[in-house]
Amino acid sequence: MTVQVQKRDGESSEKLLKRFSGHIKSLRLMQKFRALRFNKQSPRKRTIRESAIMREKHRAENKRKQFLSN
Repeated sequence: MTVQVQKRDGESSEKLLKRFSGHIKSLRLMQKFRALRFNKQSPRKRTIRESAIMREKHRAENKRKQFLSN
């Protein structure tokens, strides 16, 4: 992906660099590159199942709390 920023009339180099950095942040490019820096292992079936069970427990608990608070 190519990101280009043209220098405007009367714009200092510092301002141009700041505008470029802001453009990079708005596109979230650094987050994408940092995420791709290291290889992530795909989750195992067991961990997916355990996290699904915990999610259901938390949802049930939150639903019960919401019911009791009304």
